[in-house]
Amino acid sequence: MRLLLDIGNSRLKWATETADGGYATVALDYRRPGFLDDLRRGWLAIDPPQTVAIASVSNRTLFESLISLSRSLWPQCRLLLPKASAAAFGVRNAYPRAEKLGVDRWLAIIAAHHHYGGDLCIVDCGTAVTVDVLQADGRHLGGLICPGLHAMKQALVANTAELDFTAQAYRGGLATATDAAIANGVGAAVTGLIEQTLRNQAVGYRLLLTGGDAACIAELLSVPYLLDAELVLKGMSIFCEGEPRP
Repeated sequence: MRLLLDIGNSRLKWATETADGGYATVALDYRRPGFLDDLRRGWLAIDPPQTVAIASVSNRTLFESLISLSRSLWPQCRLLLPKASAAAFGVRNAYPRAEKLGVDRWLAIIAAHHHYGGDLCIVDCGTAVTVDVLQADGRHLGGLICPGLHAMKQALVANTAELDFTAQAYRGGLATATDAAIANGVGAAVTGLIEQTLRNQAVGYRLLLTGGDAACIAELLSVPYLLDAELVLKGMSIFCEGEPRP
């Protein structure tokens, strides 16, 4: 069994990979008190994994804490720490300094190429929204990053008087109340970024969405899309398998 950890900017998503290729997934906010104790209890309830893979875009302290916890519970397991590279699994990284590409983006790109193929625009909708364009031959053309829905709302509320933050979603379009106007405005900003990126590519690129806000953003789009909530985990699974031998 494999234990896969995807550490984002605000949440940790961990999953055990089942024999049929599915994922039993748990998401936790690692900023709240008692997070590590809750995680330890959850891990004690599962069968010992043969492999633990950890991909992190968060702070180094949390990363090292999770490595220590996994080693203390399962000292004999194989520990893998994926990193972006110039090329792997049929994909070529556009970044001149390959290691600077976020590992979550790299794993999503690898999984997208492996499971979907063709020309793709891959969008991860989380605390940040990342957009990556990938050709069918595996060449990564580069990407874009902007704040996610909640990050934009929080920034506006923090820097504007007499506004209240709300996580409620609304239908897109012109609004007649301030909270709805904010929600629809940030939604339009994200969907505008995505749709503009697609318009700038050659005809035939498919849109592939992942991340915690993917379903919410999908409802606001005026273009066709694919939705895969487990894309980063799928990339980690491919990484665990290793490069195929020639």
